[in-house]
Amino acid sequence: MRGTTSERLRVVRPGGHGAGWLNLGWKVLLALSILLLMLIGIPVSGALVWTLVGATLLAWGGLFAGIASSNLFEGSLSLRVAWGALAVGAYGALALSGVIVGPSRMADALGPVAALTLAAGLGRKDLSRALRDWALVMALALYAALGVQAMWLFATGLGLVAFLVAALFPPLIFEAIMLLLRRAGGLRERLRSGIALLLATLIGVVVVSFTQFNSSIPLGWSLIFHLIVGILIGGALLVGLLTRPLIEAASGAHQSSERSVNMGRALVELSHGPMLIALIIYIPLRLLGMTTTG
Repeated sequence: MRGTTSERLRVVRPGGHGAGWLNLGWKVLLALSILLLMLIGIPVSGALVWTLVGATLLAWGGLFAGIASSNLFEGSLSLRVAWGALAVGAYGALALSGVIVGPSRMADALGPVAALTLAAGLGRKDLSRALRDWALVMALALYAALGVQAMWLFATGLGLVAFLVAALFPPLIFEAIMLLLRRAGGLRERLRSGIALLLATLIGVVVVSFTQFNSSIPLGWSLIFHLIVGILIGGALLVGLLTRPLIEAASGAHQSSERSVNMGRALVELSHGPMLIALIIYIPLRLLGMTTTG
């Protein structure tokens, strides 16, 4: 019998599931597959490359919304499928308009999408339950659409290499360090999390420095650059850590045993970190006018 969402959140805690290295292995495999899909068109024209990148990101967000919906909605199978399809449709309407046209068009589409998805639940007898399900539809669709939009603008504005080293790898590094520290034992969970957060941020900053930083910049500006990058990556990893129970509930971790890890769970958990980092890094860059609109 499916438990309520609140019950699942009580069961799933950061580091509570022992899927460990197998789950991380799935995430690394998925990350490499995503990068391969993005980079496979490099020998052809630039327009085709970015079309392929955009299509990959859109499909990634759609899978995230669909899998999360299947784990979070309750009720009969037909009802869960209907609300899940509605969440994916709402995500598609928001994300397509944002990636193809720009962020302003996503904002324009938000009102009609919210109204149409709300109207879909008005025929249900339990309107309070319908309203909660509608809120979940919009939350999933909006988060996935904003995450994909941020990753798209990140990749087009700063390049695929920057997206790889600053958004996709740090969450994987953080999880690997957490697993190593947990295996070593002798440390409390909060201390392990703090050490993993610090080391993952440091590694991320070093990699960004080697791949993105211009060595001719004066030392003072160099220190400021590294500090800002560290705060942004570390802040995103911290938010990801604090919200990990939520994303594990959406991934279906509450239904998985220690050795029962699947690609769907790994994809949802993998998506959370890059989306957060892309959002947190892109917003100040956008405000400073350092990126294009794609």
